Amino acid sequence: MTKSLEFRWTVSKGRNTYGYNICSLWVDGVKVSSCNGGGYDMQGTAYAEWLQAEFQDRLTKPDIADQADWTIESEKTNIRKYTGDRIFYGMGLNIYKTSRRIVLDGGCGMDSMKRIAEAIGITLQYVRTKGKDNTVYLAEIKE
Repeated sequence: MTKSLEFRWTVSKGRNTYGYNICSLWVDGVKVSSCNGGGYDMQGTAYAEWLQAEFQDRLTKPDIADQADWTIESEKTNIRKYTGDRIFYGMGLNIYKTSRRIVLDGGCGMDSMKRIAEAIGITLQYVRTKGKDNTVYLAEIKE
């Protein structure tokens, strides 16, 4: 399956965020995530939000989640942070009672999110820059 991913950059006109950069991710013409501000990888963050929302089932598969080296980041929240090699850098595991959820920190960088996506069968191919700042990719999603 192939999906079109477009990262769109705009500037906020909101009351409390006026002038902030906004990075939005549109998948097949539908807005799926966005973030604002700056000082971190905003494109990686928007991509990570979509990955963890749409592909949680793939991220929590034993061959992905269980091969990672986890250290407990917080006893109170029971969140584990990945500390192994760089393949899963930016990935966290949240365990609550019997449920497990992978959380992704896209601020770690788009390259880190691409490596995680490749591990679950999703590859990005750059297509073009559309307009001044908008970038289009094709995501090939293996079944």
